[in-house]
Amino acid sequence: MSELFVDAARDWIAERRAVGRTISAETAKAYRADLASWQRYLGAQTGTPVTVQDLSGPVIKAALAEMNNAGLAPATRRRLLTTLRGLCRYLVLESRLPGDPTAAIQAPRAPGRLPVAFTDGQISDLLETARAEDPQARPAAPLLDVAIVVILAAGGLRASEAADLRLLDYRPGEEPSLRVIGKGRKARTVPLDQGVAEQIDTYLPWRAMHAVDEGDSSPLLVRPDGRALTRDTISYRVNRLYARAGIVKPEGEAAHALRHTYAVSMVDVGVPVSEIQQLLGHESIGTTGIYLKASASHLRAASSAPSAARLLASKPGQQHATEV
Repeated sequence: MSELFVDAARDWIAERRAVGRTISAETAKAYRADLASWQRYLGAQTGTPVTVQDLSGPVIKAALAEMNNAGLAPATRRRLLTTLRGLCRYLVLESRLPGDPTAAIQAPRAPGRLPVAFTDGQISDLLETARAEDPQARPAAPLLDVAIVVILAAGGLRASEAADLRLLDYRPGEEPSLRVIGKGRKARTVPLDQGVAEQIDTYLPWRAMHAVDEGDSSPLLVRPDGRALTRDTISYRVNRLYARAGIVKPEGEAAHALRHTYAVSMVDVGVPVSEIQQLLGHESIGTTGIYLKASASHLRAASSAPSAARLLASKPGQQHATEV
């Protein structure tokens, strides 16, 4: 009897979520979305329902071609193929598929594109906007918006990592830092500037008034109704800030441009790429290396304003202070 593709996909994700091979709920959600896309495109080739036995090199290549015709970007098709590879390798190991049909398929190439990093002027505008109440928000939460901006742009966190922060992960004091759980559930420590820590400290009393739970393991970032922020909520609030500040939304996930800005700022001030790799939680130093090229582009476009790192650590009214 033929095994349904959807059943195999569910088993693979469950296995990845099992003890010892933990993936986050967000990653599992992304896998489900990717495999749902495969179900749709494969079904157009083989008819529905799609079975494991339908997985063959020619069918997968035809589905990838249809994705290209539908306008899916090379990076999206590459990610989808990576997800399908993971499923196929699992099925081979489980003896549910005789061989990996993706093994000989080359991933789509993406055109070279440098990460977007904001200029000092844009960071200043973003902070000023965050500190002002959003007239359309009910209720407004400027202290929360400032905390989101400084954590993403002065800590280099992914939106999902910021959403996963617990109260105990923020460590104030003489050497403030954040304990971050990144991809693969790997922990890293990100040091913070004292000025950045002060802005998080300013947010904490507001949090205490709104949070449903005040325990150390409760979320660090909460909505005005007391519930934890999610990655999607953070992206929404950052998008709102871009719109209010008149900043064109970067391509891709909105909040990720703030992480790019952090990385480029680290390169600009001479932090070794190996240390930046650790701060960002990159598995490969090659991923971090792209910021070396982005930094050169950023420096050519930068003004003589104070560095982004100092702007993020500044208090209200200090953004445009003249240096002496």
